[in-house]
Amino acid sequence: MKKWIYRICGVLVCMSMLAGCSTDNHADNGIDHTVTTMADGTQINDTFNAQMMTTLDGTSFLLNPSGNWFIDPEMGFGVTNTEPVLKGLNDGQVGGNVMFPYGLALFYLPSDIAQKVKQADGLSEEEQNALITEMEQQSFFFSGVCRVPKNDKEAQTTFAEFSKLYEKTEKIAEAFDSTYYFGYNDNIDAKQYSETDKATLQTLLDDREEFRNKLFIYPPTEASKANNGFQGSFQQFETQTITGETVNQDIFKTYDLTMVNVWATWCNSCVAEIPELVELSKSLPENVNVISIAADDERERDLVQEMVEHFEITYPVLLPSDSLQASVLGYVTSLPTTFFVDKEGNVVGDPIIGVPGRSGEILEKYQQEINTRLESIKK
Repeated sequence: MKKWIYRICGVLVCMSMLAGCSTDNHADNGIDHTVTTMADGTQINDTFNAQMMTTLDGTSFLLNPSGNWFIDPEMGFGVTNTEPVLKGLNDGQVGGNVMFPYGLALFYLPSDIAQKVKQADGLSEEEQNALITEMEQQSFFFSGVCRVPKNDKEAQTTFAEFSKLYEKTEKIAEAFDSTYYFGYNDNIDAKQYSETDKATLQTLLDDREEFRNKLFIYPPTEASKANNGFQGSFQQFETQTITGETVNQDIFKTYDLTMVNVWATWCNSCVAEIPELVELSKSLPENVNVISIAADDERERDLVQEMVEHFEITYPVLLPSDSLQASVLGYVTSLPTTFFVDKEGNVVGDPIIGVPGRSGEILEKYQQEINTRLESIKK
């Protein structure tokens, strides 16, 4: 079960567990990226850019699949993991709830509960539910972000739920016909934590201003329109599947079109669409195939296998090799990313960045895309 119980709770796992968000001058990289300075001096990204973003305090950084951030084109904001948040993620004591596509609520788990989660292998369904209840009761929501577009009733409902989690909510920006809020709690004594847990949580609270400054805001963008161009290639690579088979570009030759879904176990949006991808794979025409690439590093190999078994994934799940990293993964700037590839390994049309629809709509959206790409091949 390992980290899987976090998925059961709807915990945020889209935050990369790896350090290393690089910063650079976008002019030196030839990247078309512009920001607007607000009256209070904060920086707002003028558009979603899958290569580079700028935080509220004016720090620009290059996006990459293993970067230290959470981002989804449709959310309208992103989060950079500061050192205390990153440590909490790695220790299993920090998680969060994604209130898609409007909010993100981060919480802290005391060490004893986090330890129970780490040792959750083999729990019965009843024991899982009991642990989830304990997590809900003992979690402390320390920081969060919520975007509320004007005249959006669903967003207003989400904000009402968000406000119940946090004693204090402050407006941080008005942009793109939306108001952005930052939520936080201070009252550590509301929880019966140990002195050690209180000290760890206090570190997160002391870091709040830095965490807030490293948020980045941009106009929400539909997933299919978020791509800035794919420069990689599927025409020459070799890797293994999760079941140990060696595969290369020949995997495409048998089919007119292959849908390639790039995902990771730490990506909540990726995990959320897997059930519909599994259903999609069972209803494809004979000339169409679906495969996936798990972008996790080797340390998460067991978790990838666990999720393959849990979701009963029968389509090929490829693992990241050096050649696949060089030809494909190094050019992927956001997860999930879905490509459509012809017999020769050529990418057909633009890749889809993010999930193409809400839960229940994903299968149909991908079917529509497959039909469109097949028609373009015929032409």
